[in-house]
Amino acid sequence: MNKGRSVRLYLADGSATGILTAEIMNWTGHAVCAPRTRFEDAIKRDELKRTGVYILIGGPSNDDLPNVYIGEGDDISVRLKTHATDPTKDFWDKLIAFTSKDLNLTKAHVKYLEARLIEMVTAAKKLSVVI
Repeated sequence: MNKGRSVRLYLADGSATGILTAEIMNWTGHAVCAPRTRFEDAIKRDELKRTGVYILIGGPSNDDLPNVYIGEGDDISVRLKTHATDPTKDFWDKLIAFTSKDLNLTKAHVKYLEARLIEMVTAAKKLSVVI
């Protein structure tokens, strides 16, 4: 039998279309979601200065599927800042990042998570993975 879980959502700027954070109770993970229009505010958040994985989602590719870029880093804010100014990564309009509340993710963990996410997205054939 499945057991219920509580999810805590925080609308950082008071809007469901702005910066959002999410936590599952009794889980060390933490998620941040933000539209590109709120990138400058999102990148200042402490959660994005941690080791983690991130997903950039945007407009359709040549095959009419949404584009997605999946990455990882020790301080994902550094990587995200480079993507925000990289013309080859200009497609995205939404950012989703996963980090740990208790700082227990290592480089090995996030490299595995990145590879696994890419594998799952590729297998689902619902998004076009950008390299």
